[in-house]
Amino acid sequence: MKIGLISNPLSRANRKNGGVAARVKPSRTIFVAQPSCHNQLLLDLIRFSKEGVELIVIDGGDGTVRDIISNIHHAYGSQWPLFALLPSGKTNVIAGQVGHFGSGYKGWQRLLEKNKLNKLQHGRTNCPALEICWPERSEPVKRGFLLGLAAFSDGVQIANETIHPIGIVKGLAVAMAIIGVLRRNMFTIKKKNIVLNEKCQIFVNGRHINGDRHFLVLVSSLKRLTFGLKPFRGEGRGLLNWLDISAPPRHIFIGIFLLVLGIFKTWMKQNGYLSGRAETIDIKSNHQFVLDGELYDARGHIKIVATQPIGFLGQ
Repeated sequence: MKIGLISNPLSRANRKNGGVAARVKPSRTIFVAQPSCHNQLLLDLIRFSKEGVELIVIDGGDGTVRDIISNIHHAYGSQWPLFALLPSGKTNVIAGQVGHFGSGYKGWQRLLEKNKLNKLQHGRTNCPALEICWPERSEPVKRGFLLGLAAFSDGVQIANETIHPIGIVKGLAVAMAIIGVLRRNMFTIKKKNIVLNEKCQIFVNGRHINGDRHFLVLVSSLKRLTFGLKPFRGEGRGLLNWLDISAPPRHIFIGIFLLVLGIFKTWMKQNGYLSGRAETIDIKSNHQFVLDGELYDARGHIKIVATQPIGFLGQ
């Protein structure tokens, strides 16, 4: 099997040493890339495709996975390669769900050892990604695994501005950001001035849900998130898991606590806590949304569907 390694030199763990790629020597079956910009990443993916690379190993975080999956069709068309992850980013939610070989050069060595034993396929997980397009605009398609709006966007901004800069990353940063969002919301409720109250319309399989004001919106192809959280219900059809909490949020602290435990009570649905599965989700909004840690502008209307199943290899 021909293997292509992509190390993101800007990932948190790679900034000092350049990542795994800096220690790997290319060969007839091993191809190496360290793209520093979008155009270079695209050229590397095209090179991998021409060389017949069947497995792309990603040394980076959620953002690196997002960028590669978003551009893979330019190089491979509809016949996508397999992927394996060596998580080295600020957050590694995707790796926690689909599996990985561990971070750094040791993870790379584990992968090569399994390849020698012809056991790489034994740890395969198939998982689709979200595919986001702008039906009314000529924006490039984006693909990722976790999309969030409203309070989620606020939490990511808190993490980027005040938590990640002081060296706190991964699950702890996410937890602190969530606490920060809830704390900020608690104070605005006391002042009777709800800040986290975004106006947008959500359509699940074409059906408008939960009014026009939203506190928290999540859409993911993953079944669980950081810390193994399972905030999604399994009702409905489709590969998209979604959660929507209307605004202003009612009983938000007990509601969030129950969601963390994966519990849905009857009163929650009656108070604007909705969740399930979908084939398509349309969001009409002028606010920003987050896709795997990066902020994007909705600019009116985005449509979300699931991609083809993507093969991930892990331990």
